[in-house]
Amino acid sequence: MKMMTAQQAAEKWNTSVRNVQDLCKRGRISGAEHWGTAWMIPADAVRPPDGRRKEGKVTKDAADIYQPLIRKSPFLNMTNLYTVPGSAEKVIASLADYPEAQALFMTEIAYSRGEIDKVYEQAHYLLSEHTGFYAVNAGGMLLALAAMWKGDIHLYRRAKVHILEAPAKSETDRDIMALSLACIDSAVRNTANHPEWFQHGRFEYLHPDSHAAAKVFYVKYLLVRAQEMAKGAFKLPDVTGMGLMKSIPYIVEPLISRVVAEKLVIAEIYLRLLAAVAYHQIGDEASAIGHVDKAIALALPDGLLGILAEHRRQFGYLLDDRLELADPVACKKYKALHKGLLEGWTKLHNSLLSKSVLDTLSIRQREIARLAAFGYSNSGIAERLHISESAVKKAIYEAMNKAGVDKREELGAFV
Repeated sequence: MKMMTAQQAAEKWNTSVRNVQDLCKRGRISGAEHWGTAWMIPADAVRPPDGRRKEGKVTKDAADIYQPLIRKSPFLNMTNLYTVPGSAEKVIASLADYPEAQALFMTEIAYSRGEIDKVYEQAHYLLSEHTGFYAVNAGGMLLALAAMWKGDIHLYRRAKVHILEAPAKSETDRDIMALSLACIDSAVRNTANHPEWFQHGRFEYLHPDSHAAAKVFYVKYLLVRAQEMAKGAFKLPDVTGMGLMKSIPYIVEPLISRVVAEKLVIAEIYLRLLAAVAYHQIGDEASAIGHVDKAIALALPDGLLGILAEHRRQFGYLLDDRLELADPVACKKYKALHKGLLEGWTKLHNSLLSKSVLDTLSIRQREIARLAAFGYSNSGIAERLHISESAVKKAIYEAMNKAGVDKREELGAFV
């Protein structure tokens, strides 16, 4: 892509270099990139509206007025703004008249791509230049997710304060606030503070614009609970072991059908990956592969590799192998993203919950240790993974050695 400097853009748009740089910092110019100490801008970029009248006079308080979000949701990427894979840049450009919405959607796409430094910068913009509840809420949530990748517990806690300080004016706003907190808590496998309505999937009081996101986070919550149950750390009446995990596909499949009908790309990617995790962990590899392949096909056109990297640790080699077949270059980038995420996530998760999850286990050791913690025998694990029992025994021994435990059942706390 041909680029121009901020100076060239200023001359082209008949404005000051400082104004162009400010527009770049605020995420107003789609495709602008920070190269060292300079901003570089796509040569065909169009100057965004700056709130001035035709005669050039600034309207009253124009510098401080931003139009509110055009969907009643802090999760714009999961609304019907984005319905076609590969159209992210077009959506960003289409939001030029709605700078706050444009900045939020751009930041959410950056997160989906694993561009965490951009997310960190833009989250601060949303928190400092907001006009209302949804912008503050979204900025705090994105800052918390950036903290997860960075492993920064202080940033994570500060981000939660921002969410709690969002100017909620109604019960619906407060429910959105609770949903946002549930989102970031579920990301680090913390289910302690989820509201009861969320735990039961009761979303009727949320605005419909937020329903798709609510469904995604609810399934994430169920998966965390299912894994806890499989390890013996969570109980439900008349449900034990892998019982909840086996039920999840029956819950997720209708939700996938719904978001497919509504053409909600990001929600579909997440739900397909979550369904695939459940299928994979109950041993239905054919169904898992079907959903993984469809998720990859949706994610690749806009390079949404950050979403794939979020789920890598749950799949063993399955996601790696399918992405390698689809796009070897993207697979290499996704693995690099996951390496940074795993280190940050583990550090934050362990600090917040006083846990001992290890980031030093290999992919195979983690998968075998998880199945052992779920109660599978060595022969059952060997059959599931198509490897020898001796390989299983060796992996369990190595995992126990790294974890410093004497019993295989204790591995659940480390995976």
